Amino acid sequence: MKLEELLAKCPKCGSQDKTAQRRMLDEHLAHAELKAIVCAKCGHVFEFHDHKEN
Repeated sequence: MKLEELLAKCPKCGSQDKTAQRRMLDEHLAHAELKAIVCAKCGHVFEFHDHKEN
């Protein structure tokens, strides 16, 4: 996601606050990968990463 997209307002509620949700990769909670970037107010999903393992 580019900087301009991170600073953009939410199309649903107009908020600029976003939250990065992370998926933990191990039981020690030491490694994580990005799961989704969502609006902090309404939960609109801006970007979703779905990495499927082979």
